[in-house]
Amino acid sequence: MVLKLDEEGNAVYTQDIGDLCIFISRSEPFCVPATSLPGTEPNFVYILDFEEFAYYDVADYTLGFSRTRHYSAPYFIPPQNILD
Repeated sequence: MVLKLDEEGNAVYTQDIGDLCIFISRSEPFCVPATSLPGTEPNFVYILDFEEFAYYDVADYTLGFSRTRHYSAPYFIPPQNILD
């Protein structure tokens, strides 16, 4: 279930997060525009843990997952802004 904040600060259920994709792992969760990361889909939540990778399509409730490998470092690293 994905919630967003309305104008009054209340959390309301949504089936559309637009071009965003959300990343949840052992690090801090974050979201980015899907068009900024090749291989990602808009309106998806990506989940990574030690023995599992899963994705969830917010619009049609599709859940897919894989338990085929062990991730020794189950972390999605948020995009960084590196300055010279």
